[in-house]
Amino acid sequence: MKVEIIDIQHKLLSQYIQSFLFISASGAMSHAYTTFPNTNLCLAIYRSNNIDYIREDGQNLCQIYQGTELFKSRLYGFHDQPFNARIQSSLDQICILFYPGALRAFTNVPFDELLACERVFDMIFPFSATSVLEQLFTETSNVLRAQTLESFLLKRCSPLNASPIVLNALTEMTDKMPDQKKIDDIAKRCGVHPSTLYRLFLSDIGQSPKTFLNTVRFRKALRHVLTDEKNSFTNITYQNSFYDQPHFIKEIKRFSGYSPAQLRKIASIEQQQLAWIVR
Repeated sequence: MKVEIIDIQHKLLSQYIQSFLFISASGAMSHAYTTFPNTNLCLAIYRSNNIDYIREDGQNLCQIYQGTELFKSRLYGFHDQPFNARIQSSLDQICILFYPGALRAFTNVPFDELLACERVFDMIFPFSATSVLEQLFTETSNVLRAQTLESFLLKRCSPLNASPIVLNALTEMTDKMPDQKKIDDIAKRCGVHPSTLYRLFLSDIGQSPKTFLNTVRFRKALRHVLTDEKNSFTNITYQNSFYDQPHFIKEIKRFSGYSPAQLRKIASIEQQQLAWIVR
């Protein structure tokens, strides 16, 4: 299995999209990987694959098989547990990684409809999806694919009409030390009642402020765990505002399925961006 991450080059588009992710695998053997909850949304596009996605009863499993339909696409995100992918066929997958709330620059379709759709790219771009996907998958160079995607998306993005309250709250949550006890304080600093912040977050971001904040804290702690082996778990605990070390270990295991010590042994970061476990 091969993976390549290409950052966005255009300044305007880089406000909305973090990067493009390309994953490929031959059908000679099966593959599997695990990724972890993140604050972004991943729009994954597949060629000639069927996707069985199970997200219930404690499962968050994506199984990929050989398919007969030319293109399928799904939106993945808002996870509170590990995302497990099992690949049982050849794979040529293109992913667009949107920053929190940035999908609203391209569509106002409700998040629950997008997450339930197997052709979400067509739903977001209904009049040009097939032609651009044919062009993308004909091109074998990921650099040229990224350039094609940038050109396509630039023509179809609108100014992000997010609530200023949500944007202020996002700054509070991502630029300062995360603390799950401070949602009320964040709402107060934004000049709204917590229930108003909750409603606006569901509309613009797709999840509650508390869930988002917990994910921010998890991702910051995960990066410390995986990139700073000399940093003790005690230090990471307090650097990321966990109550104590047992709380830190419990939350890391809840989001990742593994203890911090296990993650340091089996997880890796691809191109300084993609934290995952490859099997």
